[in-house]
Amino acid sequence: MSQQRKRKHITLTLVEKLEILNKLENGDKLLNLANEFGVGRTTIYDIRKNSEKIKSFFKNNKSLKSMRKTLKTGEFPEIEDALYLWFLQERNRQTPISGEILKEKAKYFYKKITHKNDFQASDGWLDKFKNRFGLRLLCMTGEKLSCDVNSVEPYKEKFQKVIQELSLTPDQVYIADESGFLLHLLPKKTFVHHEELNAPGRKIIKDRITFMPCSNASGTHKLNLLVVGKAKNPRAFKNVSLPVDYKNQNKAWMTKSIFVEWFHETFVPSVEKFNKKQNLSKNALLIVENCPDHPIDDLNHSFIRVMFLPPNVTSILQSMDQNVIQAVKMHYKKSLLYKVLSKDDCVIKSLKEINLKDVVFSLANAWSNVSKKMIVCSWKNLWPNMCLFEQYENNTVLNLKDNEDNFSTELNQLQVSIAEKLVGTTDELKADDIRKWIDGEEEEKNQFLTNDDIIEEVMAKERDNDGNYDDKEEEVAVQTISHSTAINSFTTSITWAEENGVDACDILVLQRLQEKVLKASLQTKK
Repeated sequence: MSQQRKRKHITLTLVEKLEILNKLENGDKLLNLANEFGVGRTTIYDIRKNSEKIKSFFKNNKSLKSMRKTLKTGEFPEIEDALYLWFLQERNRQTPISGEILKEKAKYFYKKITHKNDFQASDGWLDKFKNRFGLRLLCMTGEKLSCDVNSVEPYKEKFQKVIQELSLTPDQVYIADESGFLLHLLPKKTFVHHEELNAPGRKIIKDRITFMPCSNASGTHKLNLLVVGKAKNPRAFKNVSLPVDYKNQNKAWMTKSIFVEWFHETFVPSVEKFNKKQNLSKNALLIVENCPDHPIDDLNHSFIRVMFLPPNVTSILQSMDQNVIQAVKMHYKKSLLYKVLSKDDCVIKSLKEINLKDVVFSLANAWSNVSKKMIVCSWKNLWPNMCLFEQYENNTVLNLKDNEDNFSTELNQLQVSIAEKLVGTTDELKADDIRKWIDGEEEEKNQFLTNDDIIEEVMAKERDNDGNYDDKEEEVAVQTISHSTAINSFTTSITWAEENGVDACDILVLQRLQEKVLKASLQTKK
């Protein structure tokens, strides 16, 4: 009897392990996968056993191209995490990064964190660091930061061909774009999450989230905002139905895994449902930017096509960047200032009481306030011959200057009111600080973390590896409202709305909510 041939040992990469997990979820059998990848069944079993750790790795890392084979960290994990965070920020600024620069920066973080000076940052360490985080060397060509006007017209022609080929209407053409958003009013002084109140002696980190609006060209189908925060299960979200699609990532960044999950589990079902309701064909088109977080190979669908904008044309062709994202941020800021003014407490105390739940609800409301006409007008550069423009010409809707002026006037009035409230107080907040925040100056200046902020981020001990907050921090105070109190409140609100000429649709919403409370009250009595 011939001796059985011994199977050659194979060590799978994390990317291959993620592929196996996806196939397992699709119903593939362990034995078939073992044969396909040339490993034993126990290897597939172990991969399934560690599925949460593997998926968490890809959710919290930008790159899926790493040849990394294990989840083991290097000898100095905090230094490498700080270096990788710094690297990603500098690449967002289009800064050229060489191996020597990485070495010197690693030495800097090592000295700052350990207070030692014995780290060599050798070529061997650099190779392992690049493999662990999926970095590669690429020659820079052309003027990366300048707008590529030569790509605009060819892309518009390509876009028109796809529209004609699929016979798409404005209802079936979608666009999405993400944007970073600082939650602070003044990052160095105020506006921190409720969960961060118990951090004495620790510098407040510039908390941020990423949000992504997505809508069709007609503005008739606006999907819920995709919001990416740091915490996996924020305590402020307990027992709350969110008006956004919330995901977590330990730096609050968009990643490939989050975008792919959103595309298949949120975008596709929502578009299919909308098309069916409107008696439209199944075809649809989604336009997104060409960046590493939008992987073309993972966005395949039978009826929904994805088109990528050319590099460096965002300022011209990305519809969401034509005042839409800015409008969401401005509506949010207006809502925040109204909340601050509505309370008798000092400004800083009012800001500290705002938690992540308040933020996402305000953002969702800000997105709902973005009008259809603004969305339609945002397409004038990419789709100048869109049929919807004709119905707005007589109403001069394409010129939004009047609306913008009114909005700016309202924000200026709020700014003045806040300044008046600050008079005679001991708050360090100044009226000029409010103006800079409204104008976006503070947001632009503090978009990136400093070296000290990066070190604080990677060394923070109060957050665990999943992005949850530890048990030592205060629970979010939850006030229990009785049914009778809620009914009386709605009665008062409805009366006030009727006396002050509030729109009938808004009054009906209040009445529907009151009816829900009445039903809940009767069920409790039974």
